Amino acid sequence: MVRPSLPAARRFLIEPNASYDWQPLLEDQRLYPEDSLPDGERLGPLTFEQASGWMWRDGKVPEWVDVGVCGVDTHHTYTSLRCCGRFTGIAGRLYYRNGLPPFGIKSPVLPVGWKSVEESGRFDLPTIGFPQPREHPQESEDLP
Repeated sequence: MVRPSLPAARRFLIEPNASYDWQPLLEDQRLYPEDSLPDGERLGPLTFEQASGWMWRDGKVPEWVDVGVCGVDTHHTYTSLRCCGRFTGIAGRLYYRNGLPPFGIKSPVLPVGWKSVEESGRFDLPTIGFPQPREHPQESEDLP
């Protein structure tokens, strides 16, 4: 579907608290309201280790994580991680039970009017320059 080959080196952009979390919490669920960012802002770019460290907290992970390639530059493929605000350590609470919970693979944003590879052909991902990395409040390691 995407025209160019994607660079093997990856960086991750996290959108925390992307769910409606005003219902009462159950059992081991936990929220991190301090992670919230203004609309359109994301943490990162982060390395794999930094992103996985952010998602794994006190034996809990977000109940769902929407994963999708969102851009490239000459060195990296950028992957968006849109995360549920509720964290849990109970496997039965994880969404996307097929595959690798809690991860659900999503398509890149499709060009306006794009129908299929056969009908519309392949398309390029956006080549974008990302703003300076935004550090997680608990992150002490310098981001690349």
